[in-house]
Amino acid sequence: MPSEPAAAETVDVPYQVSTAYRWTERAFRLIESGGMRAGVVVGGGVVTATVGGPCPRCGHQFVDRQVGQAVTPVRGGHGTEPLPPTVVIDVSCGCGEPHEGAPEQVTGCGVAFRVQLVLDADDPDEAAP
Repeated sequence: MPSEPAAAETVDVPYQVSTAYRWTERAFRLIESGGMRAGVVVGGGVVTATVGGPCPRCGHQFVDRQVGQAVTPVRGGHGTEPLPPTVVIDVSCGCGEPHEGAPEQVTGCGVAFRVQLVLDADDPDEAAP
């Protein structure tokens, strides 16, 4: 198995469908370090989420934009107070680089991961990881 790429490093990996949790963890670390950007804009009742940067598996640059994501209140542990509204985004690598073994007309290395953003209570039109 190839090692994980650094924020700007690309790794020549073959196409492989993977939803392993380690890619979500890697994406979170990239977002925390500023290597990957994620954000949500809520306007006119429409939620638009954008995630971009290096793929957590292959390291190639990608941008994923999704319109119409649901904003949901999340209940905390045993309390009755809801936690801040969140947006969960399922992202697939769409780097556009060729990966050995990829089906025709398929872009990316095959990895999929999840990003969860919390809407800012002071500015419900913006979100942060």
